[in-house]
Amino acid sequence: MADGQVKKVDSIKVQSENDLFGYDSYTYLTWDDFEAVLTMDELTGSVIVSYMMVLFNKMKYGPPERDHGICFVNPALISPSTRKGKSKNIDDASRGLADRLSIRKGNDIIFMPYNPIRHWLLGVLDMKSDTCYYLDSLSSGNFNMQLKQIIDLAKVMYATQSGSNKTVKLNWPGSTECGYYMLRFMKEIVEEGIEVLVKDNIGDGKVEYTTDDIDEIREEWLEFVTGFIYR
Repeated sequence: MADGQVKKVDSIKVQSENDLFGYDSYTYLTWDDFEAVLTMDELTGSVIVSYMMVLFNKMKYGPPERDHGICFVNPALISPSTRKGKSKNIDDASRGLADRLSIRKGNDIIFMPYNPIRHWLLGVLDMKSDTCYYLDSLSSGNFNMQLKQIIDLAKVMYATQSGSNKTVKLNWPGSTECGYYMLRFMKEIVEEGIEVLVKDNIGDGKVEYTTDDIDEIREEWLEFVTGFIYR
């Protein structure tokens, strides 16, 4: 049913009902986005953003113990962009991230999805402990230097804006599926809290996620976005 409806229009507007990124936000999904999820192909930023809406709603409307004080950053804010032929530079990305930190409403765990070039990874900044965790499905042991520079500079800018002299201590826990892994990372932290990172227990000790683990992400996304088709 969703298949037939999506193909009738150029795109579907998916609106966040809440203050997801610190401002009213929405994204547009096309048939290519649906097809990528159905075939488990490489995910676009629109799919990532709309699944972040799923997680945000889980915290908003779920049991109180699920609210772990998580704040979301739009991946377009910090990821490289080639809009109008101009790539987003580190200064622009850092300034945007610093502004996001400034307007957050007391949430101290910051989700920062990042896509350098055709690969999704996740930075998780814990403002209370000044620690940044780096989650990468490739598990290469090497963190992305541009993302590190963005976070370092953003923290300096934020400290200046807030009148604080704190600095961040970056703690790095030593393919097309990367987007699904990143969404699964976020889902587990939303459900379990920052402790799964502190205890290095993302994935509950699994070396890799199973097909069922990934299918759960796909099903949740499809259930959420198809609700916008029949409005």
